[in-house]
Amino acid sequence: MRSAANQVDLGYPGLLGLFVGMITLCFFFGVWEWKKPRDPGPLFIDLDRTLKKGIKRLDSCMVRASACNHSAQSEQGSIQSDSRKSSSFSANETVRVRGDVRIPKGEIIPYNMIVEGNLTSREDVIFKGGLHVKGRAIIGARNRFEKSIVCQKDLILFEDVIVYNCIDCEGLVLIMNGARIGVGPEGGGIASASTVYIEKAEGPLEIHSKERIRVVGALIDVIPDELREIIEVDAT
Repeated sequence: MRSAANQVDLGYPGLLGLFVGMITLCFFFGVWEWKKPRDPGPLFIDLDRTLKKGIKRLDSCMVRASACNHSAQSEQGSIQSDSRKSSSFSANETVRVRGDVRIPKGEIIPYNMIVEGNLTSREDVIFKGGLHVKGRAIIGARNRFEKSIVCQKDLILFEDVIVYNCIDCEGLVLIMNGARIGVGPEGGGIASASTVYIEKAEGPLEIHSKERIRVVGALIDVIPDELREIIEVDAT
């Protein structure tokens, strides 16, 4: 009996040592990697594929209808509002759209929008959020933006467009008669890396251009031929 008890007593230190060894082993490889890392530096993270809070991407169940043309033409998209679908969005949320976008007359866009292409909006469109266009933007008459516009190529504002905050554009900025920029509580103005052409705009209005600012009698006379052709096609 005594020998059996001694064998059991000798087993407890062994079990304790085994338990401590397992815990130590868990930390050993972590400490080893910290002391002598195998990777030369931090791993690269593709931010475009990282889901961020407040970002929702358009998919096939959303209201953007896309048509894929197998020729050399770019993808065209059309956005139409649907009260049942758009009610789930707010002006604090952002939707990213891949390809070119056309917004019909009188639509209400209840969220911030990022367009990875060109954007054309018709008359009387209301943007509850901001707009960031990575291509060219043609904004129809009497559109209203309750935040700002950021455009990485040329920007055209037709008559009586209202922008509550500011406009930041890397290309040409062409503003037709009656536009009002910076009328919101936070104010704002126009910043362009290229020339700003303006017929007449109502203040308060601040314009900063790296090239020059030109006040013209009729904006249609200074619109480049390439943009004029695009406008004529979009109007049809």
